[in-house]
Amino acid sequence: MKKLFAICTFLILILLTGCATDNPPRFITYSQEAERTDGEGDAFAEPVAFDVFFRRENANFSMYEPAEGTYAAAWLSPDAGIRGFEYAAGMRHAVYVNEVYLGDDIDIAWLLHCIASNATPLFVVHPPDNPAVADIDEIDLATILAQRLGSFNVPMFVAFYPEHDLPPREFVALFRGMRNAFLTHAPQTAVVWVTPCYTSTPQSAYYPGHFVTDWVAVPLLADWSPEKGFRDVMPGFRQFYTAFSEHKPIMILPLGVSHFTRGDYSYRIAGASEEILRIYSALENFPRLGLIAYADSFTITRMYSDDFSVSRETGLIRAYSLAAARLLPTFERDNRENSRWIRSAHHGYFFDNELFISPQTLETELRIPTPAQTLEINNQIFASAALLSQNTFACQTRNIIFIEIE
Repeated sequence: MKKLFAICTFLILILLTGCATDNPPRFITYSQEAERTDGEGDAFAEPVAFDVFFRRENANFSMYEPAEGTYAAAWLSPDAGIRGFEYAAGMRHAVYVNEVYLGDDIDIAWLLHCIASNATPLFVVHPPDNPAVADIDEIDLATILAQRLGSFNVPMFVAFYPEHDLPPREFVALFRGMRNAFLTHAPQTAVVWVTPCYTSTPQSAYYPGHFVTDWVAVPLLADWSPEKGFRDVMPGFRQFYTAFSEHKPIMILPLGVSHFTRGDYSYRIAGASEEILRIYSALENFPRLGLIAYADSFTITRMYSDDFSVSRETGLIRAYSLAAARLLPTFERDNRENSRWIRSAHHGYFFDNELFISPQTLETELRIPTPAQTLEINNQIFASAALLSQNTFACQTRNIIFIEIE
């Protein structure tokens, strides 16, 4: 029991769980009841789906990946002040985002302001659009940029070409060449691959490969339409996370929730505030999500008619501050951890005061044989955690089963 108490106390303190439970027993005595009437009008308990987390030892961490938790980041418009945004939000941010086009000068004033604010810069690099550099090879332009950024000798992130029209083989070759330029001239820079597609996988033709990427990123923009309301971005993110989290830490670059669209010229401050809170709460259940950059800028959403910013409306900045309060406000340069929580690709259940684990989680991910005694739940086979030798407990606030590997 003391061991369980120590484990749960640790989980409460770290940003990963956000679950306030007091010394929970081995199996929680909590159930959700669905009011379902039979012939006598009695209500009875239904199985409740829980996410499953397990801890993996000797884990390989990528460059600047936090040991636990998610960096708070913001993508501001070029004329927005970092300190003004932090004052309005009531919190510091570990990372700030800026854009640069190959061949153009970097914004030195912004970079120095970012460094002075004890934040880490993240540069989104776009293809050149200056005719004056049209005849210069893009690898050479990337080398010049790497030399310029490397001269500051501080940790940075750089994301290459989130928007382009190159064929896959040409893009991959260019990405690898630019990465080599930064490896040589700006070795403190972590390289980010950004895809606009939730369905991308490590086998996708545009993915440059594990050996040349430190992080992977996807945008989550919850635009709004009269027919469907807010776009639900979580199913797509869940698919992307499942495909990549075993290999790389994940960024959301950027996250945005629409509060105004030129489609109907109406504001939805209350609805957008609720959606921001809902999305950030849901994202807490993805332990290798290492950075969320909120889109407080018009320039990054060129293909949308929506306004995703939060700093222009008091109600929105309050909701954002509350939603992002548990994110990491400072940057971790050195990570000495050797284990991490992994989110299983398969859910479990709480049913009849017991926790049940999928055989796919046990056999494929944990290399544990499934007990002979199983139970069928919703047409699938599950094993009771009571039959496992592993220490298993749950967070009822977030519907998570934790499996500690002895």
